Amino acid sequence: MKQLRKFVKKIIPVLVIILLAGLILSRVFSPNRNQSIEVFINAGEAINHQDKYAEVCGEVVSVQNVQQIGGEPTFINFEEEYPNQHFTGLIWGEDRQGWHRSPKDLYTNRQICVEGFIRIHEGTPQIRITSPKQIRYKNE
Repeated sequence: MKQLRKFVKKIIPVLVIILLAGLILSRVFSPNRNQSIEVFINAGEAINHQDKYAEVCGEVVSVQNVQQIGGEPTFINFEEEYPNQHFTGLIWGEDRQGWHRSPKDLYTNRQICVEGFIRIHEGTPQIRITSPKQIRYKNE
């Protein structure tokens, strides 16, 4: 019984530290952390706002699901067709389960806004979309 008490006295502080670290990390690295939008821009302006948390709006001209690429990405192309698109919304295959309908059916030829961090990939600004909550229809 004494050994059990000694063990519990030693393990409790360790467990508390682990729980606190987990709580802190879950807040820091949470993908849906209620980030404040820094800029509201159209698709053509996104190239000038790398690493900003933004809402980017524009017309979706095509949605391509490319199963031949690892990760099975879906590319939502704004303003012009690939490879001349002004901006891309990127949904990886692992994130697509959040959509109950095809992104192609939902967004093609529609005006939408995408929220997230702007990254530049091969000269094109893009936002990774992990949830339908990051997308809204413009003026609807």
